[in-house]
Amino acid sequence: MKGLAELIISFFDLLEAEGQLLQRNVLRTLRMALLFALGLLFGAAGLAFFVAALYNALSYVLDPAWVLCIMGIVCAGIAGGLLWMSLPGKKQTP
Repeated sequence: MKGLAELIISFFDLLEAEGQLLQRNVLRTLRMALLFALGLLFGAAGLAFFVAALYNALSYVLDPAWVLCIMGIVCAGIAGGLLWMSLPGKKQTP
């Protein structure tokens, strides 16, 4: 009977330790996801400011239609580069 009680106590100690580990890992995962989302948000805002500044600078020199054409090419290039980097099987450089 004593052995069975020790087995049950050991089992619940193990469950408690695993629960604490799970809680720590969940909190770490949530923190990393939040930082990733904030990084994406600020990266998108920075890219939007870059495109707006380029449009503003080019609008002083060229006709607005040509500026929009150039901005379309720049945005398509950025999108193509991002899609190319996200391809599976491509060796990622750190």
